[in-house]
Parts: sequence; structure tokens; C-alpha cells
Amino acid sequence: MPKPYVSSRRLVANSLSAMLSAIEVYNKPRMEYRDEVTVVLVVNAWELALKAALRQAGKRIFYTKKRNQPYRTLAAEDALKQVVNHKLFPPGVDGTSLAANVTALIEYRNRAVHLYAADLGEMVYPFLQTSVLNYRDFILDRFNKDLADSITWQLLPLGAKAPTEPIQFMKAEPASSAVAEVQDFIEDLRNLLDETQAAGADMQRVAAVYDVHLHSTKAVTGADLVVSVAQEGERVMVKKTDPNQTHPYTVTKLIQLVNAKRKDPGKNQALTSYDHQALCWKEDLRANPRMAWKHSNGSTHVWSGDAVRHMVGLTDDHYEAIRGEYREHLRAKKTLAKA
Repeated sequence: MPKPYVSSRRLVANSLSAMLSAIEVYNKPRMEYRDEVTVVLVVNAWELALKAALRQAGKRIFYTKKRNQPYRTLAAEDALKQVVNHKLFPPGVDGTSLAANVTALIEYRNRAVHLYAADLGEMVYPFLQTSVLNYRDFILDRFNKDLADSITWQLLPLGAKAPTEPIQFMKAEPASSAVAEVQDFIEDLRNLLDETQAAGADMQRVAAVYDVHLHSTKAVTGADLVVSVAQEGERVMVKKTDPNQTHPYTVTKLIQLVNAKRKDPGKNQALTSYDHQALCWKEDLRANPRMAWKHSNGSTHVWSGDAVRHMVGLTDDHYEAIRGEYREHLRAKKTLAKA
């Protein structure tokens, strides 16, 4: 049997149809099984779009054919890995972040049949919301197709308003048979967020809450996902943040990562530990738990992915100004000590 011909144009058309169907389903005023159906459609839209991007770039979209079996195209997970490996995401957009967002939805889709007894809508909502915006950027860059041409911006965020406290603290009371599966899913989701944040990824591209005007109000991090699960209303379990995952970097590793990511114009001067020290003095970074953490018995701080992103985002001119201020501060301190 010859390999089937696959048209990237048809893949894109079907992908857009799937995403528009997802938005339509989610925005129905009354809809049972809303989150599960929407996630299935969104993941399908991404899978087709990823395969179209690979096809357009001349990359393979089929697994190696097995004897006496038909050709099989890549699953969503593997298509995503190939797009990441070949760096087919839009310029200026962090592919790691987009991949984490899609991975979270794929994981939810794969587990949906086991999670029927748990109401996880508020947890999935920020990932769906961000995924639509990521998808629009991806399709527009790769295929010059704008999702907004087919739907109003008011509907694009998947809802008229964001749910209250969507991720920071979630209570679920599933049947006892579903509790272990729910906890397992939550733990996988936490690990994904922690790893993505630790890599210095743009968390705004992973999951964020937007108002109806698309003004970003909050980026989700692993630290936000503090979840309680009540088993038959008798016991509450709270998962605390593990600083070994959220703050894995020494100062040396932090500076290495920052320098590796500072490649944009006006952000390409190599930084040193002195620059980090000056920034810590200027902005009191060590007191910011999202940036730094120190064990009560420890002598040095460790740093998070948020610290990486923050340092990468500052311009060379900004660092130069801080160096000058810090030098003056040290001189004044030395003069005062001699007096």
C-alpha cells in the first residue's frame, strides 16, 4: 500500500474547523460535558496544525511503517515533539511554553475517561484560554490564516468572564474510586508547570487568565497550583510547592541560562555575578519568593525560572544604569565605614 498523500492545506482547514467548533461548544449557554468535549476538539485542532507545519517544512508525519499494517500518522504528543525539535514555532514566541500548554491539554484529554466524576473545569479553563491565543499566533505565522477572521474577539477567550480563583485553590469531591486518578493528574500537571517554569519559559504562554478585553491579568506558575482534594468530604490533602523543582538554580547556573537566552537587540551583553548582585540590591530580589528561596539553615539562595525570565527581559542599558547606582552605593557605604 503506497503512503497516503497528505495536503497541508486540508490539514489547516480541518484544524481551523476543529478550533472554531471547540469555541462554539464552550460558549453554548447550556452544555453538558463541556470541558471534555472542548479539550478533545482543541487538542485535535493542534494535532492537525502541528502535522500541517511539519508537512509544510518537509518533515515526516508518519511513523515507520510496519509490515502488513497501514501507515499511521504521528500522535499529537509526537507531532508536538517534532515541531519543538525543528523549531517551527513563531519567532519571538517561546516554543517550550506553547508545548507545555498543549501537553497539559493532551494529558487532560488522555485521562478524561477516568476523570468523569471530578469537576476540573476551573483548572482546565486557563489552559484552554491561553491555548486559543497561542493557536491563533501559530496559525497566523505558519499559514497566514487568522482565527479572528472567523470569530469575534469577545468569544475568542472561550468565555464571557474568568472563573473566580481558577487555579490557586481548587476543591474537588469526586467519588472515592476517582480520587487517586484526580490526584495523579494534578501531580503530573504540577510537575509540568514546575519544569516549564524552572526552564525560564514564558508562563504567560502556558496558562493565564484574561478579561474579555484580552488584557493579561495573571500568569500561572507551579507555585499557584496548591490543590486540596476531599475524599468523601472527610479528609483534605494540600500539596505544597517543592522548592527543589521551582527554584533549582544556583547563581552560577542562573547567569549561564540568562546569558544563553539574551540574544535580542539591546539584550546581548554578557552578564556577570556583579550584575546579579547589583540587581538584587536594586530590586530586593532575594526577598521575592517567586524569584528566590533559601532554606532556614542554608547560607545561599537558589533561583527560579521567574528569575531567569526577569533577568532576560531587562535591557543592557537598564543593567548599565543599575551598575552605576550600585557602585555609588558601595562607595558611600565604604566612606561611611571609614568615618
